Amino acid sequence: MAWRWERWAGLAGIAFVVLYVGAFALGIEVGPSDREISEYYADSGHRTKEAVAFFVIAGAVLAFVLFASALRSLIAAAEAPPATLAAIAWVGATAYAALTLAGNAVSRATAFAAMDDVFQLDVDSRRLLEDAGLLLLASGAIAAILLVVAVSIAALRYGILPSWLAWAGFPIAALLPLAVAFLGFLALFVWVIAVSVTLVAGRAPTSGERPRAI
Repeated sequence: MAWRWERWAGLAGIAFVVLYVGAFALGIEVGPSDREISEYYADSGHRTKEAVAFFVIAGAVLAFVLFASALRSLIAAAEAPPATLAAIAWVGATAYAALTLAGNAVSRATAFAAMDDVFQLDVDSRRLLEDAGLLLLASGAIAAILLVVAVSIAALRYGILPSWLAWAGFPIAALLPLAVAFLGFLALFVWVIAVSVTLVAGRAPTSGERPRAI
């Protein structure tokens, strides 16, 4: 069985989730108290983990872009010009990627700054950066609503994905604003894994095929 582009993109989607979850499995959560924050960033091992997590999450985002590009191609192959759903999906994917990269950078900024011996840690500034990073990450999940909804509508209209996965996309999209409480991130990961497995299994048409609209 030939491995076409969509299957490789499915593997990229799986890699996105594995890398993202793996970054946080490194143990980069900081305690809430002033003492815990100070002790955390005084530890070179913690700073190194933060630096590794920065690059791992950045790699996860690149994998997500590859995954989303395959979905855009599938929709564009099925749609008549001007391929509005494909454009909406791509806007949602790129907005998610940009906001996640920004949130990742802001959240890891304290650790990188603390590597300099002249840096003086201010715990409230660190809290501000952490909250700003979380809000940027959550904003990315909210932007991904465009991707999930556009893919779901295209799946129902053109059969680019199984109908059960198309319908499942709508409640997933409704959960994405809950990223501020981490539930939205979990919902996005579940959706990406489900779509990725479908692509790897070859249950979606190739980008050169044009399914008939329902």
